[in-house]
This record gives sequence, structure tokens and C-alpha cells, in this order.
Amino acid sequence: MAGSFNPKALIKAAADAVCLLIAAVPAGLCRVEARFSERGDLFVLFGQAFSLVPGLPGNWLRRAFGRLTLDGCAADCEIGFLSWFSSRHARIGARVYIGPLSVIGDAVIGDGSLIATRVSILSGRNQHAHGPDGSLIPFSRDRAALVTIGRNTWIGEGAIVMADVGDRCIVASGAVVTAPVESGYVVGGNPARVIRPIPAHTAELAGNGNAAIGANAIHQEEKGKSMA
Repeated sequence: MAGSFNPKALIKAAADAVCLLIAAVPAGLCRVEARFSERGDLFVLFGQAFSLVPGLPGNWLRRAFGRLTLDGCAADCEIGFLSWFSSRHARIGARVYIGPLSVIGDAVIGDGSLIATRVSILSGRNQHAHGPDGSLIPFSRDRAALVTIGRNTWIGEGAIVMADVGDRCIVASGAVVTAPVESGYVVGGNPARVIRPIPAHTAELAGNGNAAIGANAIHQEEKGKSMA
């Protein structure tokens, strides 16, 4: 019924508001820092501190901090325990799930994508170089690259992503993505290689915003093949 009372939505809105208030001062300090430095020491400090908060309160606090500091962060994303952003230039789309223990650099994560546990999305693959004397040159912003993860894409546990991944893709657990992946493919290995295209019916499910259902469909299909 239109206009009906929804206590769950009210509680969620109140919790989000409280978390935004809690994150406001740290986020304000980060904004001041950003005006004078690209280092992001305060941003990393507070981001890692919020990553230590467990459960739903931690998810709400990390999301609130992201909404106030990142280049873009949807109000309905989820950011797991011990996950944090190494760069404030990340952008997180609607309905994105980021699992525990993940680290996100300069990245755009498209709507509906699922990031599993212990995933690293780096700021490109050329962050360091050797100086004339052979010593390593520390990371600098001019060497960072923006990595894009498409919509309704699933990044498996322990994957390392250094290059763009298209829409409706699956990156297998433990894969190391060093080259761009076109939309609609399953990739795996180190370095990641195309395993096969995603079946049309599964891509359609993911295209309708049901990334989890699409991923489950592929899992069931692979299970059926292994039992055949």
C-alpha cells in the first residue's frame, strides 16, 4: 500500500544518518588533506580504522566514510570487514558487494558487481619503476592508472586485478588479470586467460541485475559438466 509505514527502511535510514555523522569529522580532515597533498595518509589511516569495525555497523561506517571521501560511492553498496581503499579516487556503483579483506586502489566498480574475499584491485600494473642506479622508485600518482570493473561482474576470491574487466564477466578465484578482459567472458589463471564465453542465458540474468543468480547458474552448469 502506497505510503505504508516501513520500519526496516526507517531504521536503515537512521543508521545511515548516524554513521554519516560519525564519519563526518574524519572525512572533513581527509578533504583538507586532499587540498594540500596527494599522499592520502589521513585517508588511509581512517579507512583502515573503519575497516576494523565488524558486522553491520562496520559495513555502514565504511560505506558512510566512502560516500564522504571517495570520488563516488553508492548508498546501497556493501564493504566487508577489513576491506579498505588505498585511493580516494575509487568509484563504487549501486548494489556493489566488496567482501572482507579486499584492498581497492584507483578503480571504478560497476553497478551490481560482486567482489569476493581477499581481492586486490590495483592502480594499474606500472606503479613502480627502477631509477638510474637500479633502485626502486616509490609509487607516485603520475604512474597510477584507473582500473574499471564492468557491471554485473564477479571477481573471485583472492584475485588480483591490474587491468580493465568488462561487463558480465567472471574472474576465477586466484586469477591475476594483467590485460583487459572483454565483456561476457570467464577468465582464470596467472596471468589470466579466457576460459570460455558466458552462456547467453546467464548473461541475460546478469544483465537484468541478478549478478548473484547469474554466477550461481554458471556454478551449477560447471557442476553438471563435472558429474557427467
